[in-house]
Amino acid sequence: MYKHGKLWVTATIFAATLGIVVGTGQAQAATEPATTTPAVQQVNQTTTGSNQNGRETNQQPSATTLTSQQAAPTDQTNINPNDHGNYGWLDQTKLNSDGSLNVSGWHATNESQGRQYHYIIAFDPIRRTEIARQDVTESAANRPDVARAHPVAGAAQSGFNASFDLSQRLANLSQIQIISRYTDDPAGNGNAADYWFAPIVIDRANRASLDSATAIDGQLVVAGWHASNAAAGKNHHYVIFFDRTTNSELGRVEVNPIARPDVAKAVPGVYHANQSGFTAKIALNKVNLNHQIQIISRYSASADGNSDYLDYWFNSITSSNQVNQGWLDSVNLSDGQHLNFAGWHASGLAPFENNHFGILYDLTANSQVAVVKTSQANRPDIARLLPNVPESGQAGFSGQIDLTGLKLQPGHQYTLVSRYSTSAEGNGGSGQYSDYWSPAFTLNQHAFYIDGLQMTEQGLRVNGWLVSDQSLTKTHPYLIVLNNGKEVNRAALTFTSRPDVAKAYGQVYNSANSGFSTLVKLDPAQVNGNIQLILRFSDDPAGNGNYDDQYSQTYASNAGNFDAIQVNATGIYVSGWHASNQAVGKPYQYLIFVDQNGHELYRQEVLDKNRTRGDVAKAEPAIYNSGKSGYQLGFNIPNQLNHHMVRIIHRITDDKYGNGNAVDEWSGLVSINAMRTPIDYRQPSEYFDYPNLSQLNNFWIHVRIGQNRVYLMNNNDVVYTMYCTAGYYQNGVSTTPLGTYYIQAERGNSFYNGALGEGANYWTSFLNHGEYLFHTVPTDRWGNYKPDEAAQLGINQGSHGCIRLSVPDAYWIMHNVPTGTRVVIDN
Repeated sequence: MYKHGKLWVTATIFAATLGIVVGTGQAQAATEPATTTPAVQQVNQTTTGSNQNGRETNQQPSATTLTSQQAAPTDQTNINPNDHGNYGWLDQTKLNSDGSLNVSGWHATNESQGRQYHYIIAFDPIRRTEIARQDVTESAANRPDVARAHPVAGAAQSGFNASFDLSQRLANLSQIQIISRYTDDPAGNGNAADYWFAPIVIDRANRASLDSATAIDGQLVVAGWHASNAAAGKNHHYVIFFDRTTNSELGRVEVNPIARPDVAKAVPGVYHANQSGFTAKIALNKVNLNHQIQIISRYSASADGNSDYLDYWFNSITSSNQVNQGWLDSVNLSDGQHLNFAGWHASGLAPFENNHFGILYDLTANSQVAVVKTSQANRPDIARLLPNVPESGQAGFSGQIDLTGLKLQPGHQYTLVSRYSTSAEGNGGSGQYSDYWSPAFTLNQHAFYIDGLQMTEQGLRVNGWLVSDQSLTKTHPYLIVLNNGKEVNRAALTFTSRPDVAKAYGQVYNSANSGFSTLVKLDPAQVNGNIQLILRFSDDPAGNGNYDDQYSQTYASNAGNFDAIQVNATGIYVSGWHASNQAVGKPYQYLIFVDQNGHELYRQEVLDKNRTRGDVAKAEPAIYNSGKSGYQLGFNIPNQLNHHMVRIIHRITDDKYGNGNAVDEWSGLVSINAMRTPIDYRQPSEYFDYPNLSQLNNFWIHVRIGQNRVYLMNNNDVVYTMYCTAGYYQNGVSTTPLGTYYIQAERGNSFYNGALGEGANYWTSFLNHGEYLFHTVPTDRWGNYKPDEAAQLGINQGSHGCIRLSVPDAYWIMHNVPTGTRVVIDN
């Protein structure tokens, strides 16, 4: 030891376990720990820090100086003889797949003088035994970097490289310590100066991966890798198939190594990692896939694999609780010749039961109908739904069954069974299989639609489509026309292609061939009641026998509407439409006015008739000539009509005087009370008095925004008409809400809305208690009526949502219309 920088003691220490004489002045003897315990160094670690900065982290402290001053050959000129340090560093340690350990580094100390031999020793620090040594004297590496950092003898040639074969010891090693020794003994013993590097940790992990497990040609095939330093010296590699459910071995296979450079790259320093791959197979008939099957990779020193072994137990490749989920996305019988189906089926056994079938099963008859092999489809959505199920990303399937000769039965329940099987024969039932039974579907659907219908002089022309599962056995389609429930005539149908119907009704048999266009011959005049159509599939060529019927809506044979009945101070204008199958052969039209007792007051022939009405043709297609059913008539009010409540009859007849054979359409009650012209917001809208509500039995208010009118109604009769301005249109929608409302209790003489900068007088609420109102034309902040706004009354829409009226009209509503009165607003 040192004291005050002077040499006090010289000693020789004998390391019994190594049989090595350790020279004085060394960091430690082989049998005792370093004064400062060095850090444990991982194998395959490269360290260069000490060479770059002239300092070392694994330096061992000096004990004494040498007893003799022997000069070692050197070309260094800057040696500091007073430097008693012992310096060293492992630049790199690398354990290779073949079990060899490569180390490189440097060791420099003045104590190397007189010790001309340099050894690198591999030492087991756990068992405290030497493993091997290597003389590196002749292979010293130049290290000018070390000489610059440490001016000691031999530093410029202090580098070393050594390699040790550990393959026979590796299985039992957990650490290796490298000792660098300068000695005067050619055998590496004798007078020595040692540097003990930090122990190198040997990777003891047992690593493996089962890359795949699947079925091929009736065999269960597994592949993967298994690598561990603990397997060194165990030269027999077995793969064992084990049934966890029965706790029994199913079989074992000794496998040949397979190159796995990827594993060697991922886990360097592991024995034979680059040859750690394996593949093994066993007959599937020896395996019950419904049991928990586990794969064991075993390295053994014995030929039979039963002793001195290292095992890796992989997770079970099957489970006693296998996932088995699926869904039938579609069944399509639309072409009438095939049943196409598609869906998904995810099973934990799919990698082993790798034959897939689609089985059509008749649940009603309890029998299999057909079986086909399916096509696989990628289903990334199922992979996301069931990420832990093998091959769930390929769980999609589709198939096609030829319906020829199958004789599917209407009304029967069917299901599609998705089957994974180990067998490729038949329906896969001879092997191990996993089934998913889809929800049942019944062949009992039918539907139709009438795309177009028109009554002509020859009869009723109809086009549309018709589908029914009953057409599987009832192959004769018919269209039958009824008049008041009695058949008039029928026509057999011939179908055409309708891909749009197939898309919407793919599950209904033959829906792709469902279109028709036909003429049912009849005399329109004979159809004078409610018309209805029967769309029928029958097993009888004549359309009788067993059949499946669908009924259309009823269609009128006589209809009409008075679109406008306008009365002013001097005249009447009536327009509308009237269509009837009875109009055939009746060229004359009249308007006849009768009082409330049915007594005729006046009649006049309609000359402006047969006007085009496409809207009527669309609404009443079953009526002959409905597209030419419009008429209009205007005339001065005769004295016999003035001040009367009348009903108007529009008559179509074969008599030029308006009698004879006729078909009539009646209006509701009309008040012959003329509207005021020009419009004056300061006057009532009509020249005549407001109605006496006490004389009406069902009073309500009808607002027509587009007509700029408010009609005071009694039942269906107009008793007074007011000019109005309702809400302006924005994107085709009025700011006045449409619908049915009721007069509310809120009403008043005037209001002013500062946000809008206007007010009004005589207001009555019909919605939201003061938000939507009947009121006068607008006023300004001083209560003056706005002329520009008043000029729009009865002409244009323009309010913010309320109903604007003339001053007297608004006043009358406020004072006379009871709370709760119904208000209907439409366009």
